[in-house]
Amino acid sequence: MSDCDARGERDPVEPPGLALRSIDHERRYVLGYPVHVAITVCADPPGAYLRRLPWPSWAGNAGAIGVRLVRSDTREAVVQTEPSPVVLPELGTPMFVLAPGACRRMLIDVSSYLPAGLEPGSYELAIVYDAPPDRVESAPVPIELAAPGPEEQRELQRLAPELARAGSWGRWTSLLPEDRTPVEVRVEPGDPLRFNRIVRHLIHGPDALCDIDPDVLDVLDGVYAPEAHGLRAELYAARGDAARFAEQAAIIRAWYPGLAWWIERIEAGQSEYGFIGACRERRRGQ
Repeated sequence: MSDCDARGERDPVEPPGLALRSIDHERRYVLGYPVHVAITVCADPPGAYLRRLPWPSWAGNAGAIGVRLVRSDTREAVVQTEPSPVVLPELGTPMFVLAPGACRRMLIDVSSYLPAGLEPGSYELAIVYDAPPDRVESAPVPIELAAPGPEEQRELQRLAPELARAGSWGRWTSLLPEDRTPVEVRVEPGDPLRFNRIVRHLIHGPDALCDIDPDVLDVLDGVYAPEAHGLRAELYAARGDAARFAEQAAIIRAWYPGLAWWIERIEAGQSEYGFIGACRERRRGQ
């Protein structure tokens, strides 16, 4: 069945629903930059089959994410937003299916929920995921929101026109530069924009996926470590390196099963990154 199929009727005695298994996050974020966290949701009970689940991601939250942000010292609620997903495939809502026994890890950016002028400091963050008729909320996790340093502030000012044109860091990542030049990038460890820069390079860089050195992904530590394995799998698949691809696939299935869907798409020839790379090569060959 496709992601667009309606969910089946629930057992009136023991209706299946969702469970939020985990929330993965950084200890420290820089204000003005993405605030990426990853949530993993599973069917409850595990044998249930759920369809038409809105699919938030680093590219956009599909209206399915809400945020609770509280100051650690005063317990003041700074942000309390409610999700409002519109689960309509005809409107382009990204959706997915949870097959029996499966979970889904979703890397999301909640920086757009933070108010302008938010003070640096220690906070507690909780994430709400809404997939009607189900809604799940994570336990609050401690984070630090730090003021940008001088170099980080200069970079924010440099990128401000591009970010304004895109509207969000997720759309900036996918957006072709205005002058249509390939995106050359050198990413340093600890760069608060490292994930977005690397993905932007994969999409709009001058090199085909098969020519990109997988070592560029070494900077994707912390909350990005599971996705780094997925991106490595993409690059090895593009190179036709079956042994190294299988190694990354095994790591994901053993340690990050919430990303197993990604490996399945690569294996089925349905990888979005592979499609983008192939299209880019076809354009150059014309």
